[in-house]
Amino acid sequence: DKDNLTRFVLPVIVIVIALLGVVILAGLASSNPDGFEWALFVFAGAPEPEGGFEGIWSFLGDGPIIEALTGAIGVIIVLIIGLLCFKGLARRNA
Repeated sequence: DKDNLTRFVLPVIVIVIALLGVVILAGLASSNPDGFEWALFVFAGAPEPEGGFEGIWSFLGDGPIIEALTGAIGVIIVLIIGLLCFKGLARRNA
């Protein structure tokens, strides 16, 4: 039974915590350029690059809920890839 807890419940808890983190921290993201970009645009006179690719989620639109949703999807994808890599390496070393 302890194995079932580790195998099924723990990943769900990790995903829920990651999703809550994304939702809470999504509002803290800044749309302002960082210091390097600001210096490049203002002092060096470099033109801001034109974006040809707006992202794979651009069809969903814009807004805080969409940003939180796409951030959560990204976190889940990274967790799944990490889990698959971990399992593959653990199986190979066993």
